[in-house]
Amino acid sequence: MNLFEYEGKQMMREYGIPVPESHLITSEDAPAPMAYPFVLKAQVMTGGRGKAGGVKVCENEADYKKYAHDILNMEIKGHKVHGLLAEQMMKAERELYLSITLQGVAKPTLIASRMGGMDIEAVSRDNPEEIVKMEIDPFTGLKGYQLKYLAKKLQVEDKQDLFALVKKVQDAFFKAGALLVEINPLGVVDGKLVAMDSKFVIDNHSRQMQAKMEELEAARQSLHAYETPFKEETTITYVPLDGDLGLISDGAGTGMLTLDLLNDAGGHVASFCELGGMTTEEVMYRAMDLTLTGHPEIKGVIIVLIGGFNRMDNMALGITKYVKEHNVTIPIFTRMCGTMEEVGLETMKEAGMPTYNILSDTVKEFVHQVEGV
Repeated sequence: MNLFEYEGKQMMREYGIPVPESHLITSEDAPAPMAYPFVLKAQVMTGGRGKAGGVKVCENEADYKKYAHDILNMEIKGHKVHGLLAEQMMKAERELYLSITLQGVAKPTLIASRMGGMDIEAVSRDNPEEIVKMEIDPFTGLKGYQLKYLAKKLQVEDKQDLFALVKKVQDAFFKAGALLVEINPLGVVDGKLVAMDSKFVIDNHSRQMQAKMEELEAARQSLHAYETPFKEETTITYVPLDGDLGLISDGAGTGMLTLDLLNDAGGHVASFCELGGMTTEEVMYRAMDLTLTGHPEIKGVIIVLIGGFNRMDNMALGITKYVKEHNVTIPIFTRMCGTMEEVGLETMKEAGMPTYNILSDTVKEFVHQVEGV
C-alpha cells in the first residue's frame, strides 16, 4: 500500500521522526490552516508534482485561494490530486537523502547520500561515490561502526541526532511491515534533522498492518475525488524490483519466462505482478493499479496472459477500464490467448490498444520501444 505524503508523515510522527507542522486540506473552500507563509503540496500518487505546478508557496489569502483551487483540480501524470498538505515553511541549511528499502534488494538496506533533494537514481548514476548502502540486520539494526561511517559520509556534525533518527526510521520500517521508507530531502534545520518529505510503502501482505491499512483506507474517503479501490481478496503477488518496466502475468511460470526474456532483451523490470488462480475484471484492474502506482516512474507495462480457466474478455475489460479511468499514457503491451480470446482482442482493439501474438517478438518490441534497446 502506497501512502500519500500526509499519511507517511503521520506514520513518522508515530515513531518520533521529526517532521514539519502540517495540515491536510480536502476542499478548496477550507480556511487557511496556519499563519502565512506556508507551502501547499499536492497529495498525489506520482512524482514530479513540483515541475507540474503541484507545490506552491502561499504568501497571503489570495495565493491560498488560487493555488488550492488550481491544484485540487489538476491531474499530474494522469493521477488526480486527492488533497493538499499545508506545511510549515522551513529553510534547510543542507539537504540529505535517507531511505530503508526492500525493493530490488535481498535484505533490508539503508541507502543514504549527502546529495539530497535530487533524484537518487540520477545521483547513483552520475555520482556513485556519494551513495552509501548498508544491509541491516532486522534483529539488531545497524551496528555502531556503520552509524559512525554513515555520519562521516553524510558530513553530519550532530552524530547523536543522526543515530537517534536512523533508529526511529528502522523502527518505523520494521514495525510497519514496510517495503520502503524514504526521506528526500532529509533537511538539516537549525542543526537538527527533519523529514521534509516522505515516501512510505507498506507491504500489502503485512499481517500486523492489516488493521492500520483498513484505517487509512477508511480515512481516505474524505479526500477530494477519491474512489475506493477494489477490496476483493485476491491471490495477486506483487514483487517490487529496481528497474523501470512493469510486468503482469496470470501465472508464475509465464511471468518468470517473460522476466527472463525481458532481461535477455536488455530490459530492467520495475515490478513483477502475478494474478494467480481464477481472476476477474476487478483483479486485473487491481493488478494494473499496483503496477502503475507501486513504481511511479515506470516507463511501460507488458501484460502476458494465457487463458485456460481465466477469460480474456474479462482481462481486457479490466485493462481498458483502468487505462481509460486513469488516462494512462505510457506504452501498454498485451499478449493474450485462450478462453474468449476473440472477444478480448476486440475489446482491446475498440479501446485503441494494440495486442501481440508471439511472446519473444512482443518482448523485444516492448523493450525496444520503451528502453530504446
